[in-house]
Amino acid sequence: MPDTEAARHFVTVSVDDRDALRLLAQRGLDLFPSTARETADGAAIDGYLRDAEIAAIADSGHDVLVHPDVEAAPLETAPDPGTRTLSAGPETAVPPGYRDSIQFEGLIRDMAQSLPDTLSRIQLPERSVQGKPMSALRMRGGDRAERPGVILMAGAHARELMNPEVLYNWIFRMAYALSSQTSVYYPGSDYGYSIVKLLVDSLDIFVVPMVNPDGRDIVMSAEHLRMWRGNSRGVDLNRNYDFLFDSGLGTSTDPASEVYRGPHAFSEPETRDIRWLLDTFPHITAVLDLHSYSELILHPWGDDDNQTTDPAQNFRVPNPDRGVPNDGRYREYIPQGDLDWFLRVGNRMRDVIPKAHGRTYTLQQSFGLYPTTATVDDYTFSRHFVNPALRKVRTFCIETGKPPVGGDYLGAFQPPYSEVYNVIEEIGPAIMELLLEIVCPTGPDSLLLSEAAEVLARHMGSSRELYDGLVAHGPGILRALGDAPRARAKATIALKRLTEAARLNHDPVLESDVVEKLAEAATAIGEAVPEAQALVKEFVARAERAAGQPLSAALA
Repeated sequence: MPDTEAARHFVTVSVDDRDALRLLAQRGLDLFPSTARETADGAAIDGYLRDAEIAAIADSGHDVLVHPDVEAAPLETAPDPGTRTLSAGPETAVPPGYRDSIQFEGLIRDMAQSLPDTLSRIQLPERSVQGKPMSALRMRGGDRAERPGVILMAGAHARELMNPEVLYNWIFRMAYALSSQTSVYYPGSDYGYSIVKLLVDSLDIFVVPMVNPDGRDIVMSAEHLRMWRGNSRGVDLNRNYDFLFDSGLGTSTDPASEVYRGPHAFSEPETRDIRWLLDTFPHITAVLDLHSYSELILHPWGDDDNQTTDPAQNFRVPNPDRGVPNDGRYREYIPQGDLDWFLRVGNRMRDVIPKAHGRTYTLQQSFGLYPTTATVDDYTFSRHFVNPALRKVRTFCIETGKPPVGGDYLGAFQPPYSEVYNVIEEIGPAIMELLLEIVCPTGPDSLLLSEAAEVLARHMGSSRELYDGLVAHGPGILRALGDAPRARAKATIALKRLTEAARLNHDPVLESDVVEKLAEAATAIGEAVPEAQALVKEFVARAERAAGQPLSAALA
């Protein structure tokens, strides 16, 4: 278990080159991977180290800047609001202040009871090390049988108190909007009731706001435990998953280390509960994990630089050069389609965050300059590669918050609650945009879209750029069609006519009534999605010019 008595300090470690960061990753130190960065003289990374660790790093020839100790503000703890009623509204029912694990369990219970047709509590099969119950809130509305599933999770690292609050507030806003048929509003972003309903009717959303209840209660119990990281056994839960567990990159076998990975993968009940969700609900296709700090949006992989051309270089093949940034000898394989998806969706989340308070997050690969392994991000994404029968799960990690310039580094993990509200208003829209990207028609509609895409792909010529541009605006287009039933019906009829004709003729004629229906639907979309209006107009113009011609001529 980590030594809680030894004095620790926030530090910045500077090294001569990138390779030196990999060596640091093998020391089992409490360094913050997301802060690794290049500098004019090499590279640097922030951390929280004991005096002996600082001395050892300095003896290795690295520079260690010890940041002045700043007296941390007392934690603002939330009063127990009693039973939460949706009629009170978010401002009253979600009082300011950090909540303990019991209050989070109460939130899930009360929300499930408030909207039983849409929200339900899932009791996870294992309790925490200390025997605390662990639950997920499930959001699922409507009667659609087949739909993608999403996990939203936070709180794996005990000291990162802010992120469970973000999910807590997001849960209540969604429930309140569903109950009152109002929008989910954030400064700069307003998601109307129709959008909220579209999400819960099209997705299966599992929210686990508190992955590490024991650790959170430890942090909130005493001032000298405010930087506790692991669970009550001292295991770093985000180094306990089955992805390159034995590699030693960014983890430690020492129980006294802050990044102790545990005796074996999934040794902890908290991580086994997350695995249970993935195994029990195989339709889950995405995970969002919230951490702190650095104002980053991260995507796989975390063990080495990405590459899209050599599938033989992958995590299942041992390689001594894994974990060395930009060395050209080993890079982790990621399919181009997956990388494109991460970049497109990550950019969408990134672009909405500044609308609240002007702060800009950076989208980048998890590896950055400092390797990590055995994380939930890479484990969930790797499952499909290990067993292709499993559905692919694409995972993001958002690192929220940053220490103020010259200020309290602890405040990056546990800021005053006024700052928590700012982060809530930044990350809430990013969650909504991620969910909107995942939403797609399922069942018969999904088969129709898939078949239409295959027909178009057979004949795609110079229209490829236009097609890709429209696909990039897919979530906005789907929202517009959801709000305009007439336009959706026209688009559905047109696509059915097109695919039926393609079954009889490899290169079907684009009939005038099909063009007319597509144009009417496209016009409605252009009015509802201004950012796609130019593309939509071009689409309509091309379709109208091509009426009566073979599809290949229309797309040439």
